[in-house]
Amino acid sequence: MASGDPVVQVLSIMPPAANYATFDVRPSASTPAENFPVWDFDPTAIEYLDFLCILRGYDGGGLTFTLPWSASTAASGQTRWEMAIRAFPDDAEDIDAAHTYDFNGVSDTAASASGEPSYPTIAFTNGADMDSWADGQVAIVRVRRDPTHVDDNMAGDAELWTISGIES
Repeated sequence: MASGDPVVQVLSIMPPAANYATFDVRPSASTPAENFPVWDFDPTAIEYLDFLCILRGYDGGGLTFTLPWSASTAASGQTRWEMAIRAFPDDAEDIDAAHTYDFNGVSDTAASASGEPSYPTIAFTNGADMDSWADGQVAIVRVRRDPTHVDDNMAGDAELWTISGIES
């Protein structure tokens, strides 16, 4: 695949056992109204969401993830998004064993109106930065909002829509 082609396929979304973002639906003003699914990340506590993903057609470069999100009520302020990867190479990583996640992050300003999307990106370099995730392997891509970070000053929930990943 050429650089920039999608290589990360989301297989499922899995709230972790604790401190997870909650599923919500944001209704539109259309008739009939669309019910747009979002995951609400709290402004006062670190919350997580796990995406079970697989790499397809990966050539060994870095990865860049996009996190489309909107603010539940705010139209100003910043949200701190962070991501980490836990790869599951063949016969090498036990899902039952503890794992330390190393996060990369970005601080992103809320869109000018609640409900409008913003599209921040988070990059990972090939190798240890992305837990040596390789083509054909499954991994957990963990996303969190860190309201304790100095840059996170947005009131209200941050609504994550999904994630996407390309080779960079």
